[in-house]
Amino acid sequence: MAKSYYKICVLPGDGIGPEVTAEAIKVLRATGLEFEFLIREVGGSSYLKNGDSFPKEAREACEMADAVLFGAVGHDYAPYDIPRRVLDYLRREKDTYVNLRPMKLYPKIECPLKLPEGRGIDVVVVRENTEGESVKQSGVVGDRVGSDMRIITRFGSQRLIRFAFEYARSHRRRKVTCVDMSQLLSGDKLFREVFDEVAEWYPDIEKDYRAVDVAAMHLVSNIESFDIIVTSNLYGDVLSGILCGLIGGVGMAPSACIGDRFAYFEPVHGTAWDIAGKGIANPIAEILSAKLMLEWLREEEAAENIEQAVTMILEEGKVRTPDIGGTSTTSEVGDAIARKVEELSKR
Repeated sequence: MAKSYYKICVLPGDGIGPEVTAEAIKVLRATGLEFEFLIREVGGSSYLKNGDSFPKEAREACEMADAVLFGAVGHDYAPYDIPRRVLDYLRREKDTYVNLRPMKLYPKIECPLKLPEGRGIDVVVVRENTEGESVKQSGVVGDRVGSDMRIITRFGSQRLIRFAFEYARSHRRRKVTCVDMSQLLSGDKLFREVFDEVAEWYPDIEKDYRAVDVAAMHLVSNIESFDIIVTSNLYGDVLSGILCGLIGGVGMAPSACIGDRFAYFEPVHGTAWDIAGKGIANPIAEILSAKLMLEWLREEEAAENIEQAVTMILEEGKVRTPDIGGTSTTSEVGDAIARKVEELSKR
């Protein structure tokens, strides 16, 4: 049940994270819902200041919040794994086993594909987020051999695949495609077996299969054949990367990391230090991630207002950042979307 007041933990992180999360907060305020934003510093910048990339006050804010809005972490002056400790908490400790990545081509965004007249791109990737290659079992033997263990379990596969079918049903989607390499890999054979078992519970949803290499090919040659893709960790990351290239880049790609009782929401992009502080980062991925957060909180009307606002602003074509062919600043895009959301919320 939706509430009238939400406590949101905001973890801006590093690079462009603080810039884009500020615009998402602006848009959330414009919905007319009541929020308390608990903004906490994490990542490389926090580590460099106080030696802790995920301080106690940040963890406590996550625990008391209704949801977490996340930017990005990573810093050249901090060891790679240290800023990412916050992700260990958000993903593994909080067991956010679903990485939901809705990939949509918005109006007047250039696509490298020649799409049929009136056809767009609207593909949802449901990617496993806690198993597969993310299991920390790897190493290097001498200087000649590197190894990485990949774990796929029946339990993990079943809950992920069930989420994909439930999402299809609740969002009136027609088909779920299982992407794997079950002809070669034991873990993928198990994943396919579980997919078939779960699909029997959803006779109203079409089931489909692709090998991962064929799926990659079809994303650029037959994209209309996809609706929802459910797949393991690494495959999902690669396939959604291809999709990012088709919808305007990572600045247009939101994501949600969802568990049974906890979720956080982040753009697909990283810290992008090359443009940090220049005021040109595209905030739309973060804003659309905030929209996914509202959906998870069952604030469907406010979420739809954000969706419509983004669509309308891009359709007008006047306000957009350089990565999608414009000259606007990060804050100008956020301002325009927030104004449109406010207008829609008053109707």
